[in-house]
Order: sequence, then C-alpha cells, then structure tokens
Amino acid sequence: MTPRTSVRRTVAGLVLVSLAATACGDDDTTATTATTATTATTATTRTADDGFPLTFTNCDRPFTLDAPPQRVLLMEAAAPSLLFAAGAMDRVVARIEDFPEEYYTADEMAVLDAIPALQAEATSTGGVEVSLEAIIEYEPDLVIGYDTETITHDALANVGIQLYVMPPFCDSPPMPSFDSIVEEVRFYGTMFGTTDVAEASAAALADTVATAQGAPVAAGKTAAALYVSSDGSAIYAYSALGMVHPQMEALGMTNVFAELGERVPEVSIEEVIGRNPEILILLYDDTGLTPDEIAALVTELPGASGITAVADGAVYPVLFNFSEPPTPLVVTGLSVIADQITG
Repeated sequence: MTPRTSVRRTVAGLVLVSLAATACGDDDTTATTATTATTATTATTRTADDGFPLTFTNCDRPFTLDAPPQRVLLMEAAAPSLLFAAGAMDRVVARIEDFPEEYYTADEMAVLDAIPALQAEATSTGGVEVSLEAIIEYEPDLVIGYDTETITHDALANVGIQLYVMPPFCDSPPMPSFDSIVEEVRFYGTMFGTTDVAEASAAALADTVATAQGAPVAAGKTAAALYVSSDGSAIYAYSALGMVHPQMEALGMTNVFAELGERVPEVSIEEVIGRNPEILILLYDDTGLTPDEIAALVTELPGASGITAVADGAVYPVLFNFSEPPTPLVVTGLSVIADQITG
C-alpha cells in the first residue's frame, strides 16, 4: 500500500500519494503561505444580507450555495474535524469512510457512530467507491470529500447534489500551512452559517499553534518524516510540500528532505542513512499494526541502526491524519508528536 491521504489523489503528502489520489500541487508549510492556502476556497462573494447566495471557487470551479447546506454526506476521515470545529456536524446525514476512534474524542465518536455509513468498495489506490444510487438514497444537498470514478461534480450535479472537494484533494492544491487550516474552518462557518462557532474554533486553533511555535520541543534537531508501506516494501520521504513539514518547523525541527521537488517521493534507506536525521517521524494509517511494528519497518532495515534517530530511540510513529491533509487534526497532531518527543 502506498501513501494515502484519505482517498483521492496524491495530494497531501506521500500517503496522499496513493490513497489520496493524484492531486499534484506542491505545498509548503509556513505561516507565510497562509494567503496562498486560503485560496482553498477563494473568491467568496456575498450578495444578500444573510450571506447567501454564497459564491466561491473550489478547485478552480465556480461554486454557488443558495443557502447553508442542511444535508451533508462526508467522504473523508479527517473531514469531521472541520465540521466539528465549525459547529455543523448536525448537518451530516451519512458518511462513506470509517472514522478511526484515535482521531476523535469519545463524545465525537458517539456522534460519528450514529451517522449511517454507506457500503463502499476499496479501490486499487487505497480509496473507496460507492454507487450514485447509494448516495442519492440519503438525499444530500452537499457531498464533502474528493472526486472519484463515480463521484464527480457533473454526475452529482445531474441529480441535484453539489460536490465540495476538500482543497488538499484538488488537482492543484494550495500550499499547506496552519493558516490554511484556520481559514478553512472560518470558511466552513461562512458556508454553514455558523460563523460564531467557527471563529471561536479558528482562534483556539491559532492559539494552539502559536503556543507550540513559542516553545519548540525539538529546537535545532534535524528530522525526516517518512511514510512506510505496511509491508515494508517502500519508503517515502516528505519534502517541504507536505503538511508535516510545517509541523516539523513549528516544533523546531529542520527537515533533511525539505528540498526534494516532489511532495513525497520514494527514497531508499541508504538516502535516509546518508542524511542521518536526529528524529524520525513515521506516518502510517494501517491500524492493524502497532506503533512498534511500524517503527520496526524502518529500524530493522539493513544499516538503519547507523541513523542517529534510530540509535537514540527518537523514532515516532504518528497516525496519518495527525499530519496529513491540512485539517484541525493536524493541530492536534502537534501535541501528539510533541508528547512522544518529550516522553
């Protein structure tokens, strides 16, 4: 299995590289990319006192909402974090993917478990497919996720349903940054008419990031963020174009693979050894393996013991959505990584 990002295109990172699908766009990660990232949902126009019709651009396509969506179908495991932050989870009537409990609180999981799940089939790239008939049955007015072979803007529009593609899954995704996450939460507040809740959540997210940046737990350390296939057959390294890069910077690390031209290209263990990072972050989404088993996929490779991170025991497995794609879960991921580093 190759890197995923939730079932769409190779977008938010290596892991995005497979499950996600093949969105190209390069991302960087710094607060300065915020403006670019906000293009996620650009050109918002309000033409009525209540903000609707609401017109904006989604994946370079014009998009208009005549009113706040009332019946939403979710496709992506990280998407609920945006709806929770915006105070709009009560609009969700169905879901396609499973939502791993590691990402959500007990109360949030109770909400998610109560949402009907559509029958889906796995694709060869790590994504899922569902029939249009199954979607139509729940009568959503909006689908949030990504496009697939059957779930496309045109196919859904033909039956009166709109598809909002999460910006990281666009063919040309915006630069990933913490500011892009904050702005997307604010946008959801605008889209669902829940601006007060969304603004409070956005402010809290920004404060959490600022706190982490103000006291970096790995200041001066070199690091590499890798995605390892669950069978150990391939290793991928994240460049400055993945959301995990801004995380590393926020925590004080220098990404030894930052200059690579692709978001998450395949690399050899020899390349990792040669760059000799002091910290290894291993992104994974195979919850059938324990963190120790994930770590062993790298630490037991020939020559890996010579990597400073391995020798020092500074190898930290992190569930995929805590670093990719850019959503509020990535802000939580700062604490997940920091807690491992500080022991």
